[in-house]
Amino acid sequence: MKKSLFFLPMMAVVLSGCLGDEEVNKEYADWKAQNDAYITMLESEVAAGRSEYTRLSAEWAPQNSVFVKWHNDRSLTAKNLSPLSTSTVDITYAMENIEGTALGDSFSTTTWGDSIYRSQPNKNIAGMWIAMLNMHVGDSVTMIIPYPSGYDARNMGTIKPYTNLIYHVKMKGVPQYEY
Repeated sequence: MKKSLFFLPMMAVVLSGCLGDEEVNKEYADWKAQNDAYITMLESEVAAGRSEYTRLSAEWAPQNSVFVKWHNDRSLTAKNLSPLSTSTVDITYAMENIEGTALGDSFSTTTWGDSIYRSQPNKNIAGMWIAMLNMHVGDSVTMIIPYPSGYDARNMGTIKPYTNLIYHVKMKGVPQYEY
C-alpha cells in the first residue's frame, strides 16, 4: 500500500508533463511548421550549392547540426586558436528568430566587459557548441541553429518552443585553453 501511494504522485507528474507537451504541440503547431519549412528550404539550398551556409555536425552528436556562414576571410584566422569543448571562450553575439525578432545579445547581458559572453562550448546548446568548435579567434559568423539543436520544444521565456535560432557571433578570444 505504501509503495502505491509513493508512485501515485510520481505518475501524476509524468502524466501532467505529457499533457503539457500536447498543449505545447497544439499551441505552437503553426510556428513549428514555419521553422521546419525554413530549415527544409535551407537544407535544400545548401545541398544544391546555392547557399553561403555550410552545414556542420559532430561525431558526438550526429543528430544535431548547425548552418554557418563566415563573414571573414578564414585563411586569415586559420592559424588562430580554436577552442576545445572545455576551453573558456569569449564571444559577442546577437540572437534572433526566423522573423528577425531579437531574442537576446551579449551587449545587454554581459558580465565580462566589452559586451563579452564568456562560457565553455560544452555548456551551451548543441548547435552553438558545434559552431564554436569550428571557429577560430577572430572569426565572425552567422549561424542558424535548427530547434532540435537549440531549445527544441522547451519554452525559454522570449524563445518560443520550436524556434530556430539565428546568431551573429564574433569569437573574441580563448582566455583559457583546456586539454
